[in-house]
Amino acid sequence: MNNVLGIIIAFDSDNDLRELTDHRTVAAVPWGGRYRIIDFMLSNMVNSGIYKVGVLMKDKYQSLIDHIGNAKDWDLSRKNSGVTVLPPYSYSKKASPLVTGEYRGKIDALAGAVDFLQKNRADYVVIADGDIVANIPLDDVIERHISSGSDLTMVCTKKTKDSPFTTYVELNRKKEATDIRVGDSNEGKCKHVALGVYVMSRQYLIHLLSDCVTHNCIHFERELLTRAMVDGTVGGYLFGEYAVKIEDTFDYFESNMDMLDKDVRDEVFLRTRPILTRIKDEAPAYYGDKADVEDCLIADGCHIEGTVKNSILFRDVCIEEGADVQDCIIMQGGRILSGASLRHVITDRGVTVRDGRTMMGHENYPITIAKSSVV
Repeated sequence: MNNVLGIIIAFDSDNDLRELTDHRTVAAVPWGGRYRIIDFMLSNMVNSGIYKVGVLMKDKYQSLIDHIGNAKDWDLSRKNSGVTVLPPYSYSKKASPLVTGEYRGKIDALAGAVDFLQKNRADYVVIADGDIVANIPLDDVIERHISSGSDLTMVCTKKTKDSPFTTYVELNRKKEATDIRVGDSNEGKCKHVALGVYVMSRQYLIHLLSDCVTHNCIHFERELLTRAMVDGTVGGYLFGEYAVKIEDTFDYFESNMDMLDKDVRDEVFLRTRPILTRIKDEAPAYYGDKADVEDCLIADGCHIEGTVKNSILFRDVCIEEGADVQDCIIMQGGRILSGASLRHVITDRGVTVRDGRTMMGHENYPITIAKSSVV
């Protein structure tokens, strides 16, 4: 789609991933044994023919820049399109006519990149948060937006939980938004949740940004969406497949564990719409004579001598003989030494758990261990 521009908001606003986001954004958090969370939205755009993508950043973006690189793994290393990294323009007041200073949220960030929007010739813009795990047919969303005549279309899913970070939406029979609430489900009356994917015309977005900045509006969901709903029509696209917005550690842990279910994997990882990521070649995983592995996702380069069940191991993880790992996520370079016992634990990259250590969390509140820690 040459007439569509994609913008991924790859900085944190409302989330609680504790140690996992101390030095990176949610979009850059490793996921599923080999991916980063931003891979899903980058892949959704490429699979839908969107090859002009801007990635909005604010802070803690070194990990994300390293991962995206020249974007060739997503077929976005192109002469006249591809990925454009949009750093915090708002730190310079001369960078954009809409900038008011250091940006406070999504509206300020988008306003800081208004020059990027104005120079692009796309008819439509897809704005998406970088913390979504889903395989969304954005081309279908765009077509539905055009045919419906709505000023703005938001991708919604069925309500699954109550969260102070979630945007709740009520839709009428015409699939038009009649109420939008953030962190308040209105006693269960709002039956849908916004995934954080929005489609509108480029000129309409520039108009909304100008209006919001003029009125000192800073919250995208509370203020920009509400203004769009009052002044025009906000349509809802109901996405019925697997979708999770990673807002806290529970979401992260649960979405990873969901991938141990083959039916869920088949729903997310489609051959017709593959989820792409940066390719890193490693030797195959090695399983020792006494290794006991059951119901796991094991990445390349792992060395397993102990017991691993119902867990996800990233690249180059070592589980020594006598170690017992169950219901855990062990990120790249993890070392679980002999006699260690882990239950419901998430270890960031390069963590070492020493001999004989025992750590036990809960599926609703897993323990998280910061990067490069020695426990």
